[in-house]
Amino acid sequence: MILEGRVGDSTLFADGNVATLRQDRRAALVTTYGHGNCYEAAANKRMFTVATASVGVSVVVGNVAPPAAGAATLLSIYNPTGSGVNAVIHRGTVQTISGTPGIGAFQWCVSWGKRITQVESTVSVPRCNFVGGARSQCIGFSTQALTSGLVHVNLRPLGVATFAAVAAATTAGLVATDFVNGEIVIPPDAVLTLAPAATGTTHVVAASFTWEEVPI
Repeated sequence: MILEGRVGDSTLFADGNVATLRQDRRAALVTTYGHGNCYEAAANKRMFTVATASVGVSVVVGNVAPPAAGAATLLSIYNPTGSGVNAVIHRGTVQTISGTPGIGAFQWCVSWGKRITQVESTVSVPRCNFVGGARSQCIGFSTQALTSGLVHVNLRPLGVATFAAVAAATTAGLVATDFVNGEIVIPPDAVLTLAPAATGTTHVVAASFTWEEVPI
């Protein structure tokens, strides 16, 4: 059904209604964004974020891409079997706090087919981007050994690399953000991990990533 009405008329422009389409004088379709591009997923309580401790975590050998079976990962989510959702990744961020980064780019690493039964730490519990919203179907892990025998493989670089030099207190801009925009999908019984290419020297980083949970 096509409905006509004025912008701001909530009775005519409720979610799911279809408004009359408008073209300009050259027959182009005229559209406008409805808020930010993640608003609908966040407002519907389907968007979540997981992060390391705010003070950062020390990069150790076990974190290096791709993490081996039983290694503690820097930051991971696990989409449990039977969750009923796909985790659609929107963004990942890595920030150097101190130390000397290892040479190379951070990696998106994946694993699948192994069920994880351990409990996440209080630091890595995913939070709903709608403040006060329901908790995620996915489980978060940071600096925890994932002991189910899963083996990671590298999917692709994060898209950015921090230079391999000492990060002084006055060094600015050592934040890397990869806008994935749905290119990575984590189905049930799969894991996504952010992993460094190398340990560096006393390298401390903070990291996070954000995803939308889409019913299957």
